[in-house]
This record gives sequence, structure tokens and C-alpha cells, in this order.
Amino acid sequence: MPPRRTRQLKSLKGRVQRLVTRSEYDKLLAKSSKRLVVVHYLTSTSPAQQLQNIRAHLNKVSKQRELSNVLFAEVDVSQPGFEGLAAEHGVTTLPAFHLWKDGVAVEVLTGMSLGAVAQKCVEHAGKNSAEPPSRWKRALVAALVFGTVAAAGYFGYQHSRSGQQSMSSAAQIEDLDAKIKEVKTRLAYVARRKLHKAKREQQKKLKALEERRQSLVLGQKQSKNILKHHADSDDSDDDSDSE
Repeated sequence: MPPRRTRQLKSLKGRVQRLVTRSEYDKLLAKSSKRLVVVHYLTSTSPAQQLQNIRAHLNKVSKQRELSNVLFAEVDVSQPGFEGLAAEHGVTTLPAFHLWKDGVAVEVLTGMSLGAVAQKCVEHAGKNSAEPPSRWKRALVAALVFGTVAAAGYFGYQHSRSGQQSMSSAAQIEDLDAKIKEVKTRLAYVARRKLHKAKREQQKKLKALEERRQSLVLGQKQSKNILKHHADSDDSDDDSDSE
């Protein structure tokens, strides 16, 4: 007679989806372009008590308010249809937990590290991966233009802060370069998997990032040119006064 399931394990179906086909698995990963996806890889040969503890803990984590938009699932890699899945994702130790975003496993946890799973879920779920709307980009360009005009009118004040501003712009450009590289890696992955919807999302994200970078570089050049122009003007004024 099979062991009686507790009420806690019955509620597992509410938040943690048990995947039984490869198509279900692929569709779930495709959703990672907009939401964090947490996959628990297991095998039916694992000790029953261990599986029960993991499932109960994952179910509890999935019910946290800050993780309401996160998708949770479990996959039995020993079942038909999932042959080679563990090797494909580099799963060598079970149980394993992968946190997926934009078709890429951003965190890989193995063993009974249940506390770490909860912590990483909260960290990645709190990161806003959505790109800012086009009006935000227009506001950014407007702010750069306003900063340029302000530099022309209040050069003395801007000169004292020019070093800090250029460092800030350089840091933003460096951060964008890292994001662009990451998105290109994700784009290559979803292209190989033929996840067309995720591919379109990544292409849109890449275009937005490249436009933001171009705007920052242009604004940085304009600010440097105006600061240089005023510096040359001050030197000319000093020469005239000395004469």
C-alpha cells in the first residue's frame, strides 16, 4: 500500500509543476524571457524522505509573496523523454536546482542547499530584467541635453563636477557593455534551441541596450566638447587680461 500523502505534499501542485514531457519543459524555459523559472532536477531513485523534505521546502518557498511571479517546476531526469537532459545542462549531482532567466541558467545549486535556493530566488526575482520604455530613453536624451546647456551657463560649477560626471558616464557605458555581452550569449542559446519567442525578446532587448549606449556615448562627447570650449575661452580671457 503506497504511503499516505500529507496535506502539505498535496498542496505541492499549487505552485510547483511536475513536468512529464520534454515539450512542457521547453515551453517552461521559453517563459524565462519574462519571469524567473526555478527547476528542481531529481531522480525517482532518490531516498523517499529526502524527496519529501525537498518538495515540502520548495513548496514553502514558492508561496512567499515576493516570489509570486516566479515559476517553479520539477523534472525527473530518469523518466522517458528526458534522456540526456542532465548531461545537456551539466547536471552531475542530484538533487540540483537551476534558476533560469532569458533562457540561461543564472544560478546552479546542487545538494541539499535548500536555504541557498530560497535566498537566490529572492535575489534574482527582485532584479528587474525588463527594458525601460522608449519614453525613458527620450527622457535620458533630454537630460543629457539639459546637462549640456547647464554646463554652458554655469561652467564654474560644472567644472568642479566634470570628473565625477565623466566617471559616472564611463561606469554606465561599462555596465551596458556587460549587459550587451550577456544578452548576446542568451540570444545565441535561444537561437540554437529554436525558441523563437525568446529570440525576439532578446533581439528587442539587445537593440534597446545598444541605443542606450549610443545615447550615453554621444552625450559624453558633447559634454567634453563644451567643457573644452569653455576651458579654451577662459585661457583666451586670461591672455587678454595679461596684455
